Amino acid sequence: MHTSDLHLESINDRDCPNLESTVDVAIKLGVDLVIIAGDFFDHNWVDDSLVSFVVEQLQRLSVPVLILPGNHDCLTPDSVYERDEFWSRCTNATIFRSPGGEVINLPGPGMSVWGKSIDSYIHDVSPMAGIPQPQRKGLWHIAVAHGYYVGDSYPLFPSYHITQQEIATSSSWDYIALGHLPTFRCVGNGPVIACYSGSPLMSRAVAIVDLDDETGVQVNPYSL
Repeated sequence: MHTSDLHLESINDRDCPNLESTVDVAIKLGVDLVIIAGDFFDHNWVDDSLVSFVVEQLQRLSVPVLILPGNHDCLTPDSVYERDEFWSRCTNATIFRSPGGEVINLPGPGMSVWGKSIDSYIHDVSPMAGIPQPQRKGLWHIAVAHGYYVGDSYPLFPSYHITQQEIATSSSWDYIALGHLPTFRCVGNGPVIACYSGSPLMSRAVAIVDLDDETGVQVNPYSL
C-alpha cells in the first residue's frame, strides 16, 4: 500500500478517521508493506496526543511501515519524528532519516526501498537527486520521493522538483511512490511506473501496488 499527504494536525481533525480507514484497508487486503510518502503530519508542532494516536494505529499493522518526512513534517531538530518516547514503541515503523537518501532492505516481503528525507524548511530540495542504481538482486526495488513532478516543462512552483529525466534514468527501479499531490496520478513516460497516491482526505483512496514476476507492476487506486 502506498499513501501520502494525510496532513494530520490534531487528535480531533477529520483526517484521523482517514488514518483508521487506511489501516483497516491494509489489514483487509493483507498488504506486505505500507509506504507513507511524506506529509503524514501537517506540521511538526502537533500535540503528543496525536502522535500517540498515530503510533497506536500503526501498531495495529503486522507488516513494515516506511515513513518519508515531507516538506510539512520535515526532519529538522524539532521534528515530530524525533519524539522517541512514542516512535520507539512502534517497532514495525521505520523513518527515512538521511537527507542524502538511504536504502531500507526488507527481506521478508522481498523488497528494497530507497527514500530521501526532506530535512529543511528552505525550498532548495531535489527529492530524487542522487538516487542510486539498485544493488541487491532478487528483490523488488521501490523508490519514494515527495515533490512536484514538473516533466520537461517550466515548473510552476519554485521547489521540490521531480523531472522527467530523473524518472527516466530511474528505470532500473520497479516502482516510484510519490507524495505531494492530493489526487491519484501516474506520471512520466515510462519505462518505470511512478504514481502519486493522493491524499486520503481528497481522493478517498490509497494506491495498491501489485508486484508480480509474470505480470510486472500494476498500480490502482483503492477506495477507503
